[in-house]
Amino acid sequence: MIARTRRRVLRAAKMTVGRVATNGLLWSIIGALVLGSGLALAAQWALGQRIETNDKVLAAPIDITKLALTVVAGVGGVVALVVAYRRQRDLEHGRFVERFGAAAAQLGNTDVAIRIAGVYAMAGVADESRGLRRQQCIDVLCGYLRLPYDAEHGTSGRTKFVVKAPRVDHGRVSGETEEHVEYRQNDREVRQTIVRAIADHLRPQAEHSWSNSNFDFRTAHLEDADFSHTTFSGSARFQGATFSGNALFVDATFSGTTQFRDAMFSGTTTWFVSATFSGITWFEDATFSGTVSFQGADFGTKVISFSEPKRWGPPTPKFDWDKNTTRKPANVEPRNWPPTAASTAHAE
Repeated sequence: MIARTRRRVLRAAKMTVGRVATNGLLWSIIGALVLGSGLALAAQWALGQRIETNDKVLAAPIDITKLALTVVAGVGGVVALVVAYRRQRDLEHGRFVERFGAAAAQLGNTDVAIRIAGVYAMAGVADESRGLRRQQCIDVLCGYLRLPYDAEHGTSGRTKFVVKAPRVDHGRVSGETEEHVEYRQNDREVRQTIVRAIADHLRPQAEHSWSNSNFDFRTAHLEDADFSHTTFSGSARFQGATFSGNALFVDATFSGTTQFRDAMFSGTTTWFVSATFSGITWFEDATFSGTVSFQGADFGTKVISFSEPKRWGPPTPKFDWDKNTTRKPANVEPRNWPPTAASTAHAE
């Protein structure tokens, strides 16, 4: 049923693209013919006005006509190039729709191996695309990470969990109820493959760089995420994200607006060592536990806020100015350092 539906969707997409391409090409050809005829008449009239003809020489008007047709032929060549470009663009769009749909279908498959193949297929489509099409592929990969996820079943081969309980009606047991909970089999490996694919495209050695794109990891659960040596030139949104295991942003660069508001760093190690923040960055309402270090980080000149964290250790996150708060950059908030955890402030 799923395969039949997928084929119908892809067939409908192909037919739609084909109709759009045919109609667009037809109107381009009609427009070219009308424009060519108009240019021929206009060129003949304009050349006749500027070039003096001799009635004794019969070839003179013919020469004007030939010259006019030559001008039109040159314009026609340009029009032909435009038509060819539009046709090629329509073909590329149809190919993108087909490949994008196939990769998305793989990501939605129940088999873990097919979903992993879908990750690389979607990354491949992004590599061959630019602008909004590339962003669309990246949004799908980030969207997968935002799906509900139970870390306890991340490596489990279980696909369904059934809970049975007696049905009580007016104090009497009458049958039983069943609650079915479905899981994506071995989803941890798929999710970590997505993180690795994204991080690899954000590093300097990437053949196809995605650094200028936007990344939306809001509410995502990220396990052992390694974004070391990456560059986020667009917006990076990690609001409400949960980091478990190791969260590594060593030597990472954030050039655009960066959001870690309400994020939870609850893993073993969280390192922003030698990271660079040149855009506005929010860590407000974040939870910091485990070993957290911002040592060697460059906080630039724009606002970097750590105000009202939900938790500030222990152990306390490490900064270069821990022993001398006068070294804290003026753009790093709050002014009164260290920040006071929201729970502590309410208790007081």
